Amino acid sequence: MREPDCAFCAPEQIDEILSETAHFRVVADFAPLAEGHTLIIPRDHYACYGAVPLAYEDELIALKRRVARFFRAKYQPAVFFEHGVFRQTVYHAHLHAFPFGGVNLRLFELAHPDGRPVHGLADVHTWFEQRGPYFYLEQPRAGEEPLEAAVFPPEEERYFTVLRSLREQAGAVGGWLPAAMRRAAAGPKVAALAEAWRAFERDSP
Repeated sequence: MREPDCAFCAPEQIDEILSETAHFRVVADFAPLAEGHTLIIPRDHYACYGAVPLAYEDELIALKRRVARFFRAKYQPAVFFEHGVFRQTVYHAHLHAFPFGGVNLRLFELAHPDGRPVHGLADVHTWFEQRGPYFYLEQPRAGEEPLEAAVFPPEEERYFTVLRSLREQAGAVGGWLPAAMRRAAAGPKVAALAEAWRAFERDSP
């Protein structure tokens, strides 16, 4: 299932595809906040992860764990973030993976009182079906530790509070430039990410 005008539905329009599974692709972000910034996108067109079939969850979890291992090996622990359909720029589900390191946000306090903890894809589905738009944040965790993630209501003030808290803890990755500037400077970052991923694939079972 493809949308003719969707950039993420057309592999030839993606700058760098790092890996593919039956239902997902790992790609380099075209305007990275930092070297290593990747996206996990479904191959078929879905508005957000709240609409991705629950039958794909095991595949998604395995892929996220592989991306997390890559980040730990080559960069810093991964933070996962999704806009849902709130403030989206490409209207195709995409989960950001940022090499921001071991941030330790008071995630559930930030989500209180209107957000919800997330224990799996079903929780994101439930929110999307019942309440519509959202944004999602997941903190790094080690190995098989339980998911530490939350879904938030689509409120501008909450959104910028969460991002400000994340930015303060991820200061080591440097300043966050505007999208147009990040896009213009993306080439070397994308090339370095692709090389790091190839090395990881060679070295990993």
